[in-house]
Amino acid sequence: MRIIVVHPRMSVMGGGERVAIHSIKEALREGHEVYLATEEFDIDSFEDFFGVQGLFKNVRLLTYPPFRPIIRKAVLYQRLVYHQSRLRKIVSTRRAFDLILNTAEVANQPSARLPAIEYCYFPDYFSHLESDGLSGLWELYYRPAKIFYHNRVSHIDRLLAVSDFTRLFVRERWGRESTTLYPPCPIDLYDNLRIPKQNLVVTVGRMAPEKRMNIFLEIARKLPNVDFAIVGSIVAERRSHYDSLRAAAPSNVSFIVSPLRKVKELLGRAKVYVHCAQNEHFGITIVEAMAAGCVPVVNDSGGPREIVSDEVGYRWNNIDEAVGQVSNLILHEAVQKELSKAAASRAKDFGPDAFESGMGRVLREYA
Repeated sequence: MRIIVVHPRMSVMGGGERVAIHSIKEALREGHEVYLATEEFDIDSFEDFFGVQGLFKNVRLLTYPPFRPIIRKAVLYQRLVYHQSRLRKIVSTRRAFDLILNTAEVANQPSARLPAIEYCYFPDYFSHLESDGLSGLWELYYRPAKIFYHNRVSHIDRLLAVSDFTRLFVRERWGRESTTLYPPCPIDLYDNLRIPKQNLVVTVGRMAPEKRMNIFLEIARKLPNVDFAIVGSIVAERRSHYDSLRAAAPSNVSFIVSPLRKVKELLGRAKVYVHCAQNEHFGITIVEAMAAGCVPVVNDSGGPREIVSDEVGYRWNNIDEAVGQVSNLILHEAVQKELSKAAASRAKDFGPDAFESGMGRVLREYA
């Protein structure tokens, strides 16, 4: 088959791009001819970042200039129109494709009379709708976008969900059934870590309000004799949030502004990984931490509930509960070691091989 993979923003280099990578790998392994529709991006830097040197030698790139807003308002709608016009042109001028595989959000699904597969991360997610002050105005602003998303869904034959949590959301929001296919987590990065564990507690993620790292600070404040570390990136437009986190942090909290892959030894040294985000659609960093032998202590909601069972870690609903769980792991080494071993074993269920195997089964349905 001739498969066109749609993923406009490869330059982001996050979890979604990892989904695109392993989808491409599996399609090539199955013997398909693979095209990639995307904005122009630095191929060498991308391949170096993910350790996939030479991947795009076997892929036909159909690139276009990166999106640049014309005005600073209504950027969402400018972006939707821009990508739709570019992607529609790519698909319409090359009518020999057999299948569209969209590994980006559903808004990027081009109009075409072709079988289409969509990998769903989280349907209709607009963070401003969750704000307290102007939620009515934001809902009015986003209403056309939500209608457009639903229209794009009608052009898709097969939906794949990043978790059972997302699968239920897809059913509720879009009225469609989907198949859960957990994302490919880079567990291989932690295969050879042989680092002694320390009384260190880590969290990883964007330093943005939805990650609720203020709760991580509160847990640290209640355990002043334990070292805590926040690893992640600063969201440019939310620099003030990062500054407020630093100002509020107790003395036992360190901040490491760096991609996780460059400080993976930190996870190797940590005994505990705490995840504070609520209703996360999955949680790749949780799996990475488990692969490094960290015991996960996660909010009892969303996708993390599917990752963390009682056999591998703890789930919590309030700060005091989380504090007690972290304290128990620090004080009782035997418990920590047993759960650490179980967590590392569980992480293997979410590796690239599992994802590629599942994607291969789906592609064979269309071959």
